[in-house]
Amino acid sequence: MTQRTSLAAFRRSIPALALSLALFACSDDKDNGNNEKIEGNSLLLNFTSNYETGELRWMHPDSANLSNGALAFEQDSRVSVAKENIFVLSNLTGASGTLACILPQDIGDESKIMQNTLTGANPYEATAIGSKGYIALYEEDYVEVFNISTCAPSKKINLPISSANASTIKASGDTLLLTLQRLENWAATKPGLLVRIDTKADSLIDTIQLKLYNPSASVLSNGKLYVSAQSRYNADFSYDYTESGVEVVDLITKKSEVLATGAQLGGGAYSIAIDEANKILYVSTSASWGDSPVKSINLATKSVGNTLPDILDASDLIFDKAGKKLFVAEKSGLKVYDPATKKTTTIGNQDELLSPSSLAIVNF
Repeated sequence: MTQRTSLAAFRRSIPALALSLALFACSDDKDNGNNEKIEGNSLLLNFTSNYETGELRWMHPDSANLSNGALAFEQDSRVSVAKENIFVLSNLTGASGTLACILPQDIGDESKIMQNTLTGANPYEATAIGSKGYIALYEEDYVEVFNISTCAPSKKINLPISSANASTIKASGDTLLLTLQRLENWAATKPGLLVRIDTKADSLIDTIQLKLYNPSASVLSNGKLYVSAQSRYNADFSYDYTESGVEVVDLITKKSEVLATGAQLGGGAYSIAIDEANKILYVSTSASWGDSPVKSINLATKSVGNTLPDILDASDLIFDKAGKKLFVAEKSGLKVYDPATKKTTTIGNQDELLSPSSLAIVNF
C-alpha cells in the first residue's frame, strides 16, 4: 500500500470502470441538470464515488439540497477550483490521467465542457496563475502545465528531487507551492518538502524542509501555508502517526512550526480547512481505517478542540467564508457544521447518491 491516504490506495486496487470515448456523461437515470437554474455567484462542488463509478454534483452553499443533475466521471477523481474555473482530475488505472475544465455558469451544459488526456499519471490537485493551470501528480516528478482557455496540456516543470510524490499545489502570486512526500519504495522515510517555483521563469526558487512526514493537504492564508501530515503505515498496515499532525510555514521567514502532533489529535491529519475570520483550522483525523472524525485547532492559542459532533468518517473538508460554515464529505453523506450553533446537519436528497469524497467552492 502506498503512503497516500488509504482511500486513494484502496481506490487504485479496484478495477476502473470502463469508459466510453467521452470522459464524462450525464447519469442516465437522473435529471441531467441542463435546465437547472444556477442562482447566485457561488457553487459548492461535491464529487461522489463508490469505488466503481463517480459523479460530480453541485449546489449553492446556502441550498438545502444537491443538484438533480450530475456529471459522471471515473471513480478515482477529485475536483479543484482556481480563477473562476472548475477542474476535475481523473486517474485512469494503468493509463495517463485526464483533465476536464468547466466554467461554473456552464456546469449543466456538457457541450461547453472541455476535456483532455494528460501526459502524467495520477493527477491530484490543480491550481492556476494567469492563463495557465498547474497540476500536481502523485506518481511523477514534474508539474504538468495546461492552458486554461483550451484545457490542453502544454509542458512540464521538473521538480528538484526524484520520488517526489507531490501531494498538494497552491498558488501565491506568481509562485507555486508544492508539498512533496519524498517516498522511498512507497515509504515516507524523510520529512516532507515544500518546493517553491517561479512561474514567470518556470524555475526553482527554493525548498523548505517540513518538520512532519507524509504531507497530505494544505491551505494558504495570509502568507502562511498550513500543512497536514497523514499517518504512515507499519509493516502490518496499521497506522503510525508518530510523525504526523499539522504544521504551518511562514513563507517570509521560511520557518515551520508544528501546531498539533498526531498524538494531540488522536491520529494522523488528512484534509484541512480554515476559518480565517475566527482563526480556526479544521482537521480530519484518523488512527484506523473507517474512523475519521474532525477536530479543530485554535490558531491563536494553538490548542486542539473537541471532536465535531455527528461526523464519523470524513474524507474532505471545505470552509465557506461567506456562509461561515464547514462542509464535510462524510461516508454517509454531505454534512454541514455550523460553528455558531456547534451542530452538524446533513444535506438533503442524498439517499440514492454516491458517497462524497472531494469538495471545493467556486466563486464567479
